[in-house]
Amino acid sequence: MGAKISSKKLQPKTINELQHHIDVDFTKDEIQDWYKDFEKHLGQGETALSRTAFIRVYNSLFDGDASIFAGQVFRTFDVDNNNMVDFKEFILGLCMSGSTDPSVKLKWAFSMYDIDQNGYISQDEMNHILNAVCKMTNSRLPEEFTSTENMTKNIFNVLDKNSDNQISLEEFIEGAAKIQFVIDILQCDPAPDT
Repeated sequence: MGAKISSKKLQPKTINELQHHIDVDFTKDEIQDWYKDFEKHLGQGETALSRTAFIRVYNSLFDGDASIFAGQVFRTFDVDNNNMVDFKEFILGLCMSGSTDPSVKLKWAFSMYDIDQNGYISQDEMNHILNAVCKMTNSRLPEEFTSTENMTKNIFNVLDKNSDNQISLEEFIEGAAKIQFVIDILQCDPAPDT
């Protein structure tokens, strides 16, 4: 699967389009390198990653089971909702999820937690993502929390300003400064290659 070697390069027009997109901050060479990596995971004749292929690639980066988390990342990258992530979507997703611009990063993080995409994060959605991160990274919860459910309740106590049992984008952005790990937890570092 990942062993095929290709000398295929992106068209200059595609690179130019990506470089001029407001959320892309990669150089021409970096975009070309990402394309080579992306292409390694495509099957014969494919131009985009299916959900299954995306999850398989993501899973290979972590010691734990990244399937659930990767499925949510796939959802945020698949902008046109065609159940495939093409290279443009991939680059845009990378740039949003790794952005140094706080507003871009917070909006992406909110979209990760807002699984049903209704504009609000429920306790079930947040708990689902927190469980997925723990499974993927084989990490334990901070000592002050006994479970992801307990962590979720504590987060909601701080972020849910109007006590309606859901967090709006505005509440999320306002509260992110108070509970930075809500954002940081989505920045999972893969296991180092050994």
